[in-house]
Amino acid sequence: MNRLIAFVFISAMFFGLSEACKKNIVMIANQLYSYRGNLLIECSDNKGKFSSNLLSFDASPFIISFSDYRWPKETRWDCTISHGENNKFYYDLQVYHANFQQCGQLRSWIAKDDGIWFTESYEYRAGFVLPWKTRG
Repeated sequence: MNRLIAFVFISAMFFGLSEACKKNIVMIANQLYSYRGNLLIECSDNKGKFSSNLLSFDASPFIISFSDYRWPKETRWDCTISHGENNKFYYDLQVYHANFQQCGQLRSWIAKDDGIWFTESYEYRAGFVLPWKTRG
């Protein structure tokens, strides 16, 4: 009987706590100072949701707000960001990945002249992570 009570209690906690989960945020900003042009952003998740935007220089960041899929489904968001003449400079990024449900996660990506900067925190500044790739 004690095992049944423990099982019911744990099950109730697992399903009940997911209601208070804050949405996760992927934020992409355009800080291409020397170029001062548009940043093309095309994103999709592993379930087929698609989002795109043409983000002008120093505009408000492009934001994707979402909840993770429940276990055993993983949540993944992939984005291609590009800029320049004929989108010559680009990068294909996995901007978010979770194997289990998480709450209130931040992934902040910043496009700058020297490459792509990143942070997972509201408290810490972004750091350089990737240089731009170029199309032939």
